[in-house]
Amino acid sequence: MDISKDFKSFQDQVQDCLKKTTKTAGYIAVEDLNFHRSSNAAVAKALDSQNDRLLRLTNKLTKYVTSGSDVRPPQLRDQEDVEDNWRGVVDVIDDLLERTDACLDEFTGVIKRLSPSRQTSTSEASPSRPTKFPSMYGGPSLNMAKPQLLFEKATDNMLDTPFKPLLTSKPHAIVPLEESIGDGEKE
Repeated sequence: MDISKDFKSFQDQVQDCLKKTTKTAGYIAVEDLNFHRSSNAAVAKALDSQNDRLLRLTNKLTKYVTSGSDVRPPQLRDQEDVEDNWRGVVDVIDDLLERTDACLDEFTGVIKRLSPSRQTSTSEASPSRPTKFPSMYGGPSLNMAKPQLLFEKATDNMLDTPFKPLLTSKPHAIVPLEESIGDGEKE
């Protein structure tokens, strides 16, 4: 199938496959897997085999996806590695989605590829500048840091304590700060 000529049908085919996969994955609840694992040795063996297969596929995919970028793929050996290295997996997915978005923009004509003469002159003028898409774009680098990494005080969403704002005063407020945030208890 030539994707460039019939992108819409290819997109529909991929989306149908993803819908079927998602629906199939939801047949058995995650909470029920341990019960089935403990009640039947064959199911336990099959689940372990599928877990190993999925980890191998995930490792291959993350390695393949990051081969042309500066993102380093995490090495996942078991379920705990997936949980411990989740940030690395998210970075790989973010990088992939950014590159996909840029390629789709170019494919659909939203962004036009530079002419060959301009590409070579742009790349010769600044050979040390790192960009993710040097052949497609001559503009500023697409390697931008996430804004939340520049926060002075990093947020921790895993805290069990109630939210407390960083504000210490509301000089122009109609309702004073103490009344607007309360103590978190219902009266």
